[in-house]
Amino acid sequence: MRTILLFIPIIALILVFNSCSSSKLATEKPVEKYSVFNYDPVPSSISLPVEMKVASLEALLNRQLTGLIYEDNSLDNNGGDNIMVKAWKKENIKLGFENGQFSYRVPLKLWIKAGWKIDQFGISLSDYRELNAEIALKFHSSVTINKDWSISTLTVSDGYEWLSTPTLKIGPVSLPITFIADMIIKYNTETINKAIDDGLKQSLDLKTTAKQAWTELQNPMLLSEEYGLWLRVSPKAVSVSPFTGGKGVIKQTTSIHAVTECFTGKKPASNINPVLPGLTISNKANDEFLVNVTSYIGYGYIDSITRRMLINTSYTFGNKKVTVTGISIYGNESKMIIATDVVGSINGKLYFSGMPMYRSSDSCIILKDLQFSVQTKNVLLKSAAWLANSGIEKTISKSMSYPIGAELRETYTMMAETLKKYDFGEGFYLSGTLGSIEVQQPALVPAGIVAPVSIKGKLTVKLD
Repeated sequence: MRTILLFIPIIALILVFNSCSSSKLATEKPVEKYSVFNYDPVPSSISLPVEMKVASLEALLNRQLTGLIYEDNSLDNNGGDNIMVKAWKKENIKLGFENGQFSYRVPLKLWIKAGWKIDQFGISLSDYRELNAEIALKFHSSVTINKDWSISTLTVSDGYEWLSTPTLKIGPVSLPITFIADMIIKYNTETINKAIDDGLKQSLDLKTTAKQAWTELQNPMLLSEEYGLWLRVSPKAVSVSPFTGGKGVIKQTTSIHAVTECFTGKKPASNINPVLPGLTISNKANDEFLVNVTSYIGYGYIDSITRRMLINTSYTFGNKKVTVTGISIYGNESKMIIATDVVGSINGKLYFSGMPMYRSSDSCIILKDLQFSVQTKNVLLKSAAWLANSGIEKTISKSMSYPIGAELRETYTMMAETLKKYDFGEGFYLSGTLGSIEVQQPALVPAGIVAPVSIKGKLTVKLD
């Protein structure tokens, strides 16, 4: 009995020592909650250049304007001018395009019947002669693209040149050839203008081409079957630039403003809008675009990396020591919570919080300003101030990095290769080059970290 009594103080001392050397933490778990992730992809422009050879438009005009193009069969027309005229197209119309304007040379073969007539004192005298001549009429046209996709032309005469000089002297009357030329221009301009206008509208039918591209673009495109990589284009608006060019080529660019997104996995949903919107007229076409990629990092992946870095890792501070034995990670609005189980000089759970950020130097997601949660900090200041002021947050923060560079490079490489020439039907194909990658501010969602990524480049839709 006396021996047992001797052990009681010793047991009490051991319990007191144990209670002083290792304390149980009474920390509370921060609430798991997530802000609504409103991802607004950045829209960009996809250019649809249209190139046409002047020779092709010239051929169309010549098909539309043939044979007899003007005829005046009455000597009494136009105030009794005593002239009859017929005009045929002599040879092909010549078309040019410089400084945004079309120029035309229209060679005509003329038949002219002219003379004089006098009715006086009951006596009628007249003398009429016929002659043939050749003239080239000159015009220039400015072309305007309207917001409703129609084309307006303004054609103005640039004068004429005689290809063969007519001489017309009938008795005492000499008829100036300038009068004949002016008359030919006056009464042929409307006919020729209509032919030119119809030809331009038929040749420069931008709406048909743009509407085809607008509809075809909205079908999600499978860039890689192996990796299930999809490209979805959601067009929002259209703008066009004026006609430019020279040296035998007419150029015009339609820019389709769209949200361009890349997805992995199953085919993304699409709601095709078949209605081509009205035009915005822009003097400068922008062929730079952004493809928006949403990179997801699941909590399972984050947990596995964090455990590999921290589990069984010990931290010593003087004569104090803690060892991490468990890890779990979740979100608390915009911050990520690292819940750690520790044993040693203290036992229990430590909660850290930090803001996920992208570090471009090594393409990793890191936790910025990692620190104890507010409640954990308060508990430590009361029961384990040595740990609260130890700087363990900075030590752990150095291990908190989650690489996404390999995934980004793989996506980038697949896209760059596929977009060299991607046929998406109806004669249209995408042709593009990729440039820099930019990762925007990561956000926390219930499944993990989502990092919006923008890849800059140039993307063109061409019609083959």
